[in-house]
Amino acid sequence: MEKEKVFISHGDLILDKIYDDDLNLLKQDGGGCNWNDLYNLAAMGEACYAIGSKGNDEEGNIALQSLANANINTDYIITENKSTNIMNIIIPNRKLGDNSILHSWYSPITNKYTMNFSESLPTELPKELESKELYVILDKFLPVNLKFIQGIKSDCKICLDVGHIRFFEHFTRQYLSLFFKMANLVQINDNVTDLLFERFQVKDELEFFKLFDFDLLVLTKGKKGAKFIFKEAGNITVIDKSPEIIVKIVDSSGARRCFFLYSN
Repeated sequence: MEKEKVFISHGDLILDKIYDDDLNLLKQDGGGCNWNDLYNLAAMGEACYAIGSKGNDEEGNIALQSLANANINTDYIITENKSTNIMNIIIPNRKLGDNSILHSWYSPITNKYTMNFSESLPTELPKELESKELYVILDKFLPVNLKFIQGIKSDCKICLDVGHIRFFEHFTRQYLSLFFKMANLVQINDNVTDLLFERFQVKDELEFFKLFDFDLLVLTKGKKGAKFIFKEAGNITVIDKSPEIIVKIVDSSGARRCFFLYSN
């Protein structure tokens, strides 16, 4: 009997606060790379579970409700005595020729740091998921994330979404290898390759793929497209795709998240 496929992610909930260039709050909604993967998957009708933590504040309630509204199971999100993580996004004034969207871990209103990652996340897989075919999506490399995936005994594929150097720059090669050796599907972008390849002493994405023997490696390159590396009939296949530009690109950040949807 074929197992039900389930996508889960593990980590702190994040609230996106979006401001205009005059710092007027335009919108606040659930955010975070790994959670955005779940939003997209749930929209396609996939079964998705959030396992993690939020703060005991209104920001946490909004982020949690955003997941629930997307039909993502939130039964395994705990509430901690801390502030919910906030990503501050400032939309530039394009009339002045400013095209750079700012993503900051500091509030533009108070200048206070707005990220407080937890080491007290749930680390056990819920029993109801033990019989499922699991895809676990992570975008961070904290010890608590490692403890969670190392404890999974069920049929499982590990998906790493490596979107920013700040999530791995302070970890050693030996420590990061613990994650990549377990990984099946990996996404990286061209903003992280220099440091990531230097850390693992490889010259390019093909050497990186061979080093860890992934099922699939996707390198996204913004408006330049993406490169897919995978095994086919025992051979390594490389596909480099450059999209035909049919609309004006406003912001390519976050576009890489769609690739997890079709990776299996």
